[in-house]
Amino acid sequence: MEDRGGRHGRDVRTGESTAWGSYLVVAAGVAAGLGAIALGAPVSTGGVVMGGAFLAGSVTRLATSDRRAGVLAVRGRRTDAITLAAFGVALVAGSLLMLLRLHDS
Repeated sequence: MEDRGGRHGRDVRTGESTAWGSYLVVAAGVAAGLGAIALGAPVSTGGVVMGGAFLAGSVTRLATSDRRAGVLAVRGRRTDAITLAAFGVALVAGSLLMLLRLHDS
């Protein structure tokens, strides 16, 4: 396993910079969802925001090469995208299911 992490997110061998956009999209979306919940928004709204951030991260991970994916690249491109999409769909679905009224209480 070779270390490509130089200073400031640059690949030491090629000098190519790392794309932090995908990671920042996910981190900002999760922070926005948690912040919305902390400020009094319904939990389902915050969950949908966070799930949308994971789905956006999945799309950007598919669009970003393995070399430039930065800290969002854990395994292969397809595996990373599927994992992020699964988390996103689970968060959105779970958040929307919270809106259902299942019984009178």
